[in-house]
Amino acid sequence: MYDSVLLPTDGSDNASEALEHAIGAAEAYDADLHIASVIDRRVVLAAESEDKDEVQAELAADAEDAVAELAERAEDAGLDVTTATPDGVPHREILSYAEEAGIDLLVLGTHGRTGREKRLNLGSTTERVVKATDRPLLVVDIS
Repeated sequence: MYDSVLLPTDGSDNASEALEHAIGAAEAYDADLHIASVIDRRVVLAAESEDKDEVQAELAADAEDAVAELAERAEDAGLDVTTATPDGVPHREILSYAEEAGIDLLVLGTHGRTGREKRLNLGSTTERVVKATDRPLLVVDIS
């Protein structure tokens, strides 16, 4: 049913918790596991001119660390893992990666915010991916 599973990560506990579900799906369907962390270009663009290179390097290092940590855990579970750290707007890069890699299932962690908290945090990456994709999704609510 699923040949490939994508777990996007921002290095947060949400993605770490969602990893268990991504591992479970990959094992159940004998699927490839992909883990990606997007280097958010908007953060670099918002930085002061003299800080842009440093901010880019820090974000790239954080993305590499995020995917490496989760990949190590997935490899410890016996899975082969493909990692990526694309540069761009997170939801767009996630959707683009899923398209280019032929991903069959996306596994995303979320805070599961509601009410006022949700209104104050408009535009979450998970919400944007959910609204824009035509691929099967597993959204893991980490509340």
